[in-house]
Amino acid sequence: MRTKTLDKLFALSAIALATAGCGGLGSTTIPPTTGQSAAHRSHPPWWREAPATARAGVYVAQTNGAGDGLVFGYVAANRRNRTPSCSLNGQSFEQTQIAADRMGRLYLPESNGSIRIYAPHCGKLLRTVSDPGGFDIAVAVGRSKFYAAGGTHVSSCSMKACSNNLSDGSIFQISSLAEDRSGNVWAAYYNQSFAPSLIVWLGGSMPGHVVSGFVNPNAPGALLFDRQGTLLSIETIFPFVFLYSCDAQSASCSNSGSIQLHAASDFGALNAKNTAIQITDYADNAVDVYEYPSFMYKYSYDNGLNADYSVEGIAQTI
Repeated sequence: MRTKTLDKLFALSAIALATAGCGGLGSTTIPPTTGQSAAHRSHPPWWREAPATARAGVYVAQTNGAGDGLVFGYVAANRRNRTPSCSLNGQSFEQTQIAADRMGRLYLPESNGSIRIYAPHCGKLLRTVSDPGGFDIAVAVGRSKFYAAGGTHVSSCSMKACSNNLSDGSIFQISSLAEDRSGNVWAAYYNQSFAPSLIVWLGGSMPGHVVSGFVNPNAPGALLFDRQGTLLSIETIFPFVFLYSCDAQSASCSNSGSIQLHAASDFGALNAKNTAIQITDYADNAVDVYEYPSFMYKYSYDNGLNADYSVEGIAQTI
């Protein structure tokens, strides 16, 4: 039920070619009930329920493909595939990369060109920050600021305002972004020839430098860095994660491996210790949890997710 954004259209075209040759309306502790619950779905053979001892805190975004977004909060890793402990409805986004900061605040990019910032645990709306760049599909929290991106722009933002100050003529459509430990800003995108590409802005400042060595074959993917500085790119709606060792100063990356996931996936979030990664599973409309860095599958959960919506971004706070 997701929107046919450029990212999805290009990714689906790649599949075809290969085959041929919360100001939201409010928060609540009761998740929205529209559509079929996931509690009684039939799961694939590899599915395992979350163990009672698992601990984490995550937010999972869903969208119906018509601009309506939901966010569910799963505290303590949704032990035993339980229902969400909180939710935010009435959000306005499509395919979206969400984020959370060290204080547990949640950042949601909106299709109207603003970023909504909520208190922890689906709490009250703290801020609505306008982005002069317009429509945003991704947000990433850095050390001293956060960044919002959509279309061809990346904006650097404070709690008061955004400045549309990062761009490059090679960009056709941005899919995600991330800040590394040194404050460099990276964005995955389709270039003007519709090829998956990567760019870095040193220190979050112009100019941008197109990165060599980026080998994602199908989609730019969703970016995140681990504590060791490894760049992960989850190929959107494909079952692969590509791992890179990158140097911002030379604008170069080398592919250090790839991982095949259980199913076509969207976005991912590491826990604070970097011992587990949770990935939204597009194919099964669920969240799959893997050990990190081994990517050994641990368990999945989907209880409380809306079956008429598609999973999108994910943020982890613990």
